[in-house]
Amino acid sequence: MPSSLDHSDNKPAETGNKKPWYRQPLVWLVIAFPATAVVGGISLLILSLNIDTALVVDDYYKRGKEINLVLTRDKKAVELGIRGVSIYSSDKLRLSVTLASKEGYAFTDEDLTVELMHATRGGMDVKQALSQSGPGLYQMDLKQKLAKGPWIVQVSTNDWRIHGRIHVPDNYTSPLSAQ
Repeated sequence: MPSSLDHSDNKPAETGNKKPWYRQPLVWLVIAFPATAVVGGISLLILSLNIDTALVVDDYYKRGKEINLVLTRDKKAVELGIRGVSIYSSDKLRLSVTLASKEGYAFTDEDLTVELMHATRGGMDVKQALSQSGPGLYQMDLKQKLAKGPWIVQVSTNDWRIHGRIHVPDNYTSPLSAQ
């Protein structure tokens, strides 16, 4: 018979292990998901504040209406049979354009311009007048080398335009046409 001094039977049974909360793997798993979301959100906020938004146009409606004018210029180039070839020389920093058309159309160099537009970086675009260096041959000197990547080459006047694509440094030659 147990003695009245023996209190061993009155102790509650021990349940689970006695590790502190920070030693439990399930606690860290529960903390990890919200912590990852917070770190990801802060990272995206920092990226959005530091990335250049040059591709966004404020007057998008006005620019959209201008598309009809551009299409008219493309149709005019097709009617006149205007086509060409552009050649970029990175060592000479020069763009050469050879133009041809149906008989009867004469090119005038006073209103002939070329635009070099980087496909993803609007701040690198170049617009300049072409100077005639021979029959159907026009050139323009560049101030610096074109950055790597895809470039749109557009030759135009107020009446027509033709365009093509080059990819620096892989492809320096492009056929030009109204598409």
